[in-house]
Amino acid sequence: MLSKVGDHVKNRNWQMYFLILFGINIVAITVFAVIIFTTPPKSDPLPNPVVIDEPGAEFKVQATKGDLNQLINDYLDQVLQSDSARFSVHIDQDLHLFGSFSAFGVSLPINIRMDPVVQKNGDLVLLVTEMSLGLLNLPKDRILHYFNKQVDSPDWLYFDSKNEQIYVAVTQIDIQSNFRFSVQELDLTDENISFSIKVPRSGAIAPKDNPSQSNS
Repeated sequence: MLSKVGDHVKNRNWQMYFLILFGINIVAITVFAVIIFTTPPKSDPLPNPVVIDEPGAEFKVQATKGDLNQLINDYLDQVLQSDSARFSVHIDQDLHLFGSFSAFGVSLPINIRMDPVVQKNGDLVLLVTEMSLGLLNLPKDRILHYFNKQVDSPDWLYFDSKNEQIYVAVTQIDIQSNFRFSVQELDLTDENISFSIKVPRSGAIAPKDNPSQSNS
């Protein structure tokens, strides 16, 4: 008899905890939706795409979707990961970013599908075709704006929320060398992917140490 009473109490406690947790999630999501709809989307100031023409050796590198997929995910591990956010990329006919991040104590899954467009200077524009944030049916420009505010992104990534696109300033990525990196072709349908790596003449040869300075 006592065991039945104990089980009944445990069930009631479990139900109470579940209702409290459910209520907290509803309140958090409601507050989140209000903030999304009341905050007008803003875009990052986009860089001026300048074609850098300087003397030096230039190499063309061919890649596959698998190569590109691994490269992006390895880089995401370094620049877009935190204790409250996890993201991955899958490349097929388009570029699919998925993952989750925390907002008001609630983990929200995010899915973004994008079509890449190569710019004349070797940068990329990712046109957002589909986007969802949890189960909320929100405009893409507002989701992109909020995503930009919540994620600590690198300096070469620009969120153009108003136009529902992301500008990837590939030519600004620091490769920790004097190499310059740019995209030449990125046709995911026919898997025609190529990059340009340029070694500027000014950076190909490291300056010699000044003997007078080394002896001082």
